[in-house]
This record gives sequence, C-alpha cells and structure tokens, in this order.
Amino acid sequence: MNKIVLLAILTTTILSAESGKQLFNNYCAHCHTNVLGINESGGEITKIYAAPYAKDVVKKLKSETANEAEFTSFIKSYINNPDKRKSVYGKKAIKDFGLMPSLKGTMNDAEIAKLSHYLYTTYSSKNKKQITTNKKIIKHIDPREKIFAKNCAKCHATIIGTNESNGEITPIYTAPYAEKVIKKLKAETANKKEFIAFIKSYINNPDKRKSVYGKKAIKDFGLMPSLKGALTDKEINDLADYLYQKYN
Repeated sequence: MNKIVLLAILTTTILSAESGKQLFNNYCAHCHTNVLGINESGGEITKIYAAPYAKDVVKKLKSETANEAEFTSFIKSYINNPDKRKSVYGKKAIKDFGLMPSLKGTMNDAEIAKLSHYLYTTYSSKNKKQITTNKKIIKHIDPREKIFAKNCAKCHATIIGTNESNGEITPIYTAPYAEKVIKKLKAETANKKEFIAFIKSYINNPDKRKSVYGKKAIKDFGLMPSLKGALTDKEINDLADYLYQKYN
C-alpha cells in the first residue's frame, strides 16, 4: 500500500513538472530559448534570441524578489499585463526586443503557478561553478582573434538580422559570412602562402575583379573598403594565418 501511495505521489510530481515545462514550451520558449543566430564579434560566440534568455531573466527576477510567492506574483502580473515600467531589464530590453505581448487568457491562475514553479526550480544556481569556469576559459582569447574582431567581425561575423523565409531561419550579415569566404578562398588558392598573399592584397587594395564571390557579392554587399594602413604586415600575416587555421 505504501508503495502505491509513493508511486502516486511521484507520478503526480512528474506530471506537474511536465505540465510546467509544456506550458513553457508552448508560450515562452519560442522567444526566450530558441536561438535565431549567433554573433561572433568581440572574440566570443554569443547566441541571439528574440527576447532576453530565459535563464538570465529568471536569475535577475529571483534577485529582485524575496521568495517564490513574490516571484510567482510578478510572473502572473507581467504575463497578463506586460508594462515597460515592470521590466526587470529596463529601457534597454524594451528598445532591443520590444515589449512582450500580453498572454492574458491563454493560461489560468493554476497554469501560471505551474509555469512559475517550473521556472523557479529549473533555473537554479546549481550550475554556478560550471558557468564561472566557462567565463575563465573565454578570457583566454587568441591575440589574432582580437585583430579579426576589431577589423573584420563587424561585417563578416556579426548578425544584423534573420531571414525566416521558406521555413528556414538564416542569419543576415553586412558582408559574406567569414567561414564561407575562407572556405571558398582556400579552394581557389594552392597553399597557405597563396592564401596569405591574397588576403594581404585584398585588404590593402580591394577590387571587384579579385572578389572570390564575383559580381553578385559586390551587388548585394558593395565593395569592401580598403584597410590599407589600418594593419601592419605582421598583423595581416597573423590575421591570415588565424583565418586559415580557424576555418579548417
């Protein structure tokens, strides 16, 4: 009998957790956890979302509420009546993502309570040590990556938007994506020496006749501006060597 009661309790708990998770997947995940693309500028790969990442929001909200009851009360209030004055991220988040649409009527009070409990218990501090370790790893950036981040990443690795046509999400850049450029250039040069020579020539004197993508890229993105004088020969060599190794 005791085993049956215990099994019933466990089953109820699991179903409750699944319900909270399902509610999150139905109403929150599309904006708060689905990755739209990546940003590689600044020597660090970061993900791009349609709204602030769920874990970050929950962590910040936890720090601004005294307990789970206050946490749940805020979630209920914000879900039903989003207001820029309530935003835990302030004006910047509203400017970057826009104000969240109201979900009033999509969930009842019991469902909102389940969702809040799922968020409160799922995004705990149990991974704090691992996150700290990862931050330490990120700090060790290849010096050549800094050259790329300063002079190339803004156009060739930073996502400025997304294209969701034909049922597929693709990132939009200001210039052809770095990895594709490098792979194509590698295919058109015999060895690393030729690869570096081309990079040096194109950085100093961009020319539409040199473009590895031809007229289409020039039409879509325009001709790359010259960086002559912005980098020394050593920096160009280091950059080219880095790109050759990075996109191998």
